[in-house]
Amino acid sequence: MVLLGAAWWFSRQKTAKAARMVRIILGGGALLAGVLISLRGGVILGGPIGLFGLGMLGDVLRPGRAGRQGRTTGSAPSASNAMSLAEAREILGVDADVDEDGIRAAHRRLMKKLHPDTGEGSAALARQVQEARDLLLAHLSG
Repeated sequence: MVLLGAAWWFSRQKTAKAARMVRIILGGGALLAGVLISLRGGVILGGPIGLFGLGMLGDVLRPGRAGRQGRTTGSAPSASNAMSLAEAREILGVDADVDEDGIRAAHRRLMKKLHPDTGEGSAALARQVQEARDLLLAHLSG
């Protein structure tokens, strides 16, 4: 019953929080297994397993990082990866003199096609379309 309750609770967590919990559990387990194997005389096997566990825990517990990719949630794209206005217009397929309604219509049309749930798109494409929309809307209002 306890395991079923824990599984139900875990299934209700946000994806990022669940991934963090899994990394902590697996990292701690690998670290513990590595230490135990090393203490039993298997340093050649236990050492790498323990280092792997330390690495997983380090990725999770290091402040300012969210996993191996170095992504932080909710942050703006870095200046080196910033999209230009011309690239944003090209992605959305709009002209330079487009208004807010035109940007929103182009975004909606592309998202219907490129959303990850449609099967044709992916999260990366959807994110790029959203970034293009946000940049063009900010340029219009600013």
